[in-house]
Amino acid sequence: MPELPEVETTIRYLTSKVKGKKIISISKSQKKLRKNLNFDDFESISQRKIISVERFAKYIVIRLDNDNYLLVHLGMSGRLKFYLNKNYKKEKHDHVVLQFDNFKIVFNDPRRFGMFFRLEDLEKVKIFFDNYGTDLLSNKIKIKDIYEKFTSKKVSLKQALLDQSLLVGIGNIYANEALFHSKLSPLRLTSSLNLAELTKLISSCKFVLKLSLKNGGSSINDYKSPDGTLGSFQRLFKVYQKKHVIFKKKSYKIKKIVQNGRSTFFSPALQK
Repeated sequence: MPELPEVETTIRYLTSKVKGKKIISISKSQKKLRKNLNFDDFESISQRKIISVERFAKYIVIRLDNDNYLLVHLGMSGRLKFYLNKNYKKEKHDHVVLQFDNFKIVFNDPRRFGMFFRLEDLEKVKIFFDNYGTDLLSNKIKIKDIYEKFTSKKVSLKQALLDQSLLVGIGNIYANEALFHSKLSPLRLTSSLNLAELTKLISSCKFVLKLSLKNGGSSINDYKSPDGTLGSFQRLFKVYQKKHVIFKKKSYKIKKIVQNGRSTFFSPALQK
């Protein structure tokens, strides 16, 4: 599933291609996504210029010159793909096509858990994201505020990292890797952390996200950047989908458990 680094990688590519460009037309398939454009939206999108492409949590937020916004969520298997007009051949799971002067941006999503929809103004965008938490790559981090939120709960650290009302954009892969980097057990309760441990965990989350972003994200099943480039962070995984980890020249066993329906990989000997 595309997570924060994959979404950020997608945005950085798209910005270089579409910022300042006019959407000539837009078309969509008859298949339903988790949240869809309505046909009434097309008039507000066609012939509009793209002012900016930004990220909030795992959403791609595209601002148009009429102050409407297109919001895209890649879901479990979605991709935005770039094609020169002459190279485009429609594929089975192409659900939305933005036509520009000499190229297309295509939203392809085999599982159709993604979203592609319009909001009419910035106020509605703010309301949509009102209940989301801290973005570790873009927001100013207030450790004490995060600490108060963590310690007021009594859930596992793994569950807390996936809670978008606490920290946004950290999916299953990066939660596993960040917990290993901080040497904290995914089974620990949030209420058991002291301030130093929480600070270390937040630092580890930022480290893992930035390292993944530097390597173009993780390509395990579906993810590719819009030009088809694979991410390479999966080569640097320490614990995710591993059986052993090398730490200080010693090998430690990785244990796999299921927490809240998601696979967790960790080293019981190293993570306390």
